[in-house]
Amino acid sequence: MEENQVFPKVDVHYNGTFVPNLLVYFAPQVLRLNEDANEFGFSDFIKYVEKLIDFQCKHVYYCIPGVRLSEGLQTLQNECDYSEFLEVANANRHVDVYIDHDNEPLFEWIQKEEPDNEELVYSEEDVDSVLADDENCEHEEDECVTSSKRIFKRAYNDKFLNKLCPVLVEDEYEKGNELPAVYPRHDATQEWRKMKPELGMRFSSPAELKSSLSNYAVAHGYDLYYEKNDKDRLLVKCCKGKIPQCPFRLWASWMKDEQTFQINSLREDHSCSRTFKLGSIVTYKWIGKQFVTDILESPKISLRKMKAMVSKLFNINVSVGQCRNAKRFALCEIEGVVDGWLDGCRKVIGIDRCFLKGICKWELLSAVGRDGNNNIYPIAWAVVNVENKNTWKWFLDNLMGDIDEGGNGNGITLMSDAHKGIMEAVKER
Repeated sequence: MEENQVFPKVDVHYNGTFVPNLLVYFAPQVLRLNEDANEFGFSDFIKYVEKLIDFQCKHVYYCIPGVRLSEGLQTLQNECDYSEFLEVANANRHVDVYIDHDNEPLFEWIQKEEPDNEELVYSEEDVDSVLADDENCEHEEDECVTSSKRIFKRAYNDKFLNKLCPVLVEDEYEKGNELPAVYPRHDATQEWRKMKPELGMRFSSPAELKSSLSNYAVAHGYDLYYEKNDKDRLLVKCCKGKIPQCPFRLWASWMKDEQTFQINSLREDHSCSRTFKLGSIVTYKWIGKQFVTDILESPKISLRKMKAMVSKLFNINVSVGQCRNAKRFALCEIEGVVDGWLDGCRKVIGIDRCFLKGICKWELLSAVGRDGNNNIYPIAWAVVNVENKNTWKWFLDNLMGDIDEGGNGNGITLMSDAHKGIMEAVKER
């Protein structure tokens, strides 16, 4: 399995003890991860490790390969640290992670604790054994077990080492008084040019996050793309296939407890320049939503004119095909589609007419239904010069042709005021 493994190897050292003198990690258990660390955000990575080792990972560190702990140990406590950790792992194809089970951060504790040399007397055999285990990338299970037994036997009666490993009992008072983190919620009413992803920001759905990212990409000319894209996870990077690759990285996932789609990891720095041709981040639906008003005012707008308007307004280049699909989408948003009525409403239609008292003195014929919440659902309307059998027959023929495949109205109930023209039109059908 390891021969076919293409992602970096991550070895997690846990259930051991840090000792400041020479800075070594005594008596660890070692576990190699079977998942790609690049597929996780910081919080997801910590949760995954905690589940595997059955320990709370309060303080986590990693060591730069080829460097001793005293010189190469780095903290792994936030998203920025995790981004640097991934860079080290991908560059060296292997990295060691260390779990500190003490309640105090290691570097602060090292500065406070400076024990006398008499209290810390180790044989050369013990120190050499630990350093050899630390520098060796391939940790053999039997060697780890042997080393652990030898060092634990020596450490059992050592007051200093016992001081480093207190019983893992959480303070109930502190735990009960911790204030929950408050994360921002996406404001869909904000001006699209000002939308910007923030760490911890919550969205109602992946589609809402994608729409916000499209706004962000167009406003700044970032060539974002989806490396992972499903209903539960979203991994977004910038400048696919370009060297050097832009460091921007966004990881979001579905939070079951809150029923929100949340940004768990974010590195918002960009090293790329503005681009005018964006990929999959800008869809025809996004373009169509921007042109709903224009198409409403001018339904016959040409595709070439629409393409030129996109280039002028948003500084991006799109194809004629994208504009065609965007126009079709915008027209559906304006005129509606019959699928909504067929899928979610009772097949009962109320038809009636009313007089128009504005500039146009004609009559309005309408057909309405009821949706699942018992609210009015407009289906169709038409303006005619007079209400009679012919106009009602024309209206009903078009209505049934749209909502009923056979056009004969089987299974559909009509409600009306029994106008003579309606009755005769229905009989003739």
